[in-house]
Amino acid sequence: MAGVIGYVFRVLPWRRGGLLGSAAFWLSLFSLAVAAMACGGDAPAGQSRSDDGAASPAATTAAAYIPGDAPQISAETYEHGTFDLAELGGQPVVINFWFPSCPPCRAEMPDLQAAYDEFKDRGLHFLGVQQLGLDTEDSGREFLEEVGVDYPNIGDADGKVQVAYRVLSYPTTVFLDREHNIARVWSGLIDEEQLREQILKILEG
Repeated sequence: MAGVIGYVFRVLPWRRGGLLGSAAFWLSLFSLAVAAMACGGDAPAGQSRSDDGAASPAATTAAAYIPGDAPQISAETYEHGTFDLAELGGQPVVINFWFPSCPPCRAEMPDLQAAYDEFKDRGLHFLGVQQLGLDTEDSGREFLEEVGVDYPNIGDADGKVQVAYRVLSYPTTVFLDREHNIARVWSGLIDEEQLREQILKILEG
């Protein structure tokens, strides 16, 4: 933890007068600490840890995270204009939280793109949410171009989307049903088979 805090204090844009007291500072501190500590984790791929330390399936019902409707997202994407979740009523959505220097985030990107290509004509939407702080927006754009990802992505500079969706590890993939309730949350690396299984559930549900 000390190393994480030290990193945060080096990368945040320090100015005289009140940064420590600002909400933006503490939100950034939380976001960076989570990202630095949680990427990869010590749980097996596709699994999370329960309170007693035992491995448990990472695909979890929404009740364990956020009851009711998914938090709204409206933001400018890197290449596709404005993404507004409210405008996608009746259409399921997959939201992937990631950042470029996270190895499991990088590993699952080709499968996410392949799933987007396969299911976009059936009304499925994808959104990538890049955590900013450990990596820059430019590094995120470069990585997306390198791996050929062309679904919409946004930069979560202040961590508001991460906090709204209670993301505590990277990568995390959130599956929204047609009513935009959170149907599943997958913490950790998700492979092609697991991804298709969750997508079919929200498409057919």
